[in-house]
Amino acid sequence: MSGWDRRWWQQADQFHWFSVYLRDRGLDRQWRLATFAFTLLFAAVPVVMLMSPYGPGSGWARAVAIAAAGCGVGVGVVWLIGWPSRTQSLVFHAVCCLSIAAGTLSLSTPYGALMGCAMFAAVGGLLAYFHALVHVLANFAVAAISASVAAARLLAETGDAALVVASLLLVLGLNLGVPFGIHALVHSLHTELRSSDVDPLTGLPNRRSFYNSVHEMLLQRRAGHAELHVTMIDVDDFKKLNDTRGHAVGDEALVGIGAVLAEHSGADAAVGRLGGEEFVIADMSSAATHAVTAERIRLGIAALPVQITASLGTCGAVLGPAAVVEPEQFLDGLIRAADLAMYRSKRAGGNRIHRSDATATSP
Repeated sequence: MSGWDRRWWQQADQFHWFSVYLRDRGLDRQWRLATFAFTLLFAAVPVVMLMSPYGPGSGWARAVAIAAAGCGVGVGVVWLIGWPSRTQSLVFHAVCCLSIAAGTLSLSTPYGALMGCAMFAAVGGLLAYFHALVHVLANFAVAAISASVAAARLLAETGDAALVVASLLLVLGLNLGVPFGIHALVHSLHTELRSSDVDPLTGLPNRRSFYNSVHEMLLQRRAGHAELHVTMIDVDDFKKLNDTRGHAVGDEALVGIGAVLAEHSGADAAVGRLGGEEFVIADMSSAATHAVTAERIRLGIAALPVQITASLGTCGAVLGPAAVVEPEQFLDGLIRAADLAMYRSKRAGGNRIHRSDATATSP
């Protein structure tokens, strides 16, 4: 397996970043309503087929069709109420997948059951937008099994092998082409967005990318209390450095700071360059752990060959299990508090850390 194939196979669930992407562009409400509408349309199919002579024939088949429709509507409501969590989204897709399988196989006509398996492509497409490849493959496996059962019934009933093969190829082609095409497209989009949101000098995420990363962190937090800590970093006497030693040395200092932040911030932290000589980090570790990280960054900057120092200001917030925050406004507040703390560090002589006393607590 080539390196590209391995990367494609190992690509992670993208529910949180794609949720942030839609919300950032004001598309989340339209997406919710469209998903609920398509779920209603699919759920209506087995109900309508109850009135057809080709629909469910026996009592148990009619019960299965009604149950499949009810389950589809039930899980679809989660999109009408609000944006679902990652777990709710996975449950929605799993129930829709199994409901389609039950609804199609309950039909008395095998050709209708086989053609109905094309609906798996829509569920697979949604999975490809939000979740990992393994989930897309699981949906395809259910689609392939359901289609194979329907095809076997159709062959036994008609004996027309050409019709069966052609219909099966059509259904499997849709279930392969739509979800896996979307999956490749979304991951290409993700890669390009990450590249376009990188500061070209330091290689760190820019302001927009940093905000999106923190939004993803907030979405990923589990039930119970969580902490978010932010540190602002500003180079001491950066204008003097540029004026006396030249902009090339100033750029070298900024690149060095970017490397220090990348080395000491931790894999789960969000790091960014907000502009000029201002940098920021955020993580959901404890206050003590974040303080250790900030101190390592301060020492790392002071040890750079360009001989500079930086002033740091930190601020934190404790989020309760029922806390509902507007990510951008919430983060803006923390950054303002950390910024004020950073300026107190500057006024005290620089090369130090000051923690804001305005630590927020949300219920």
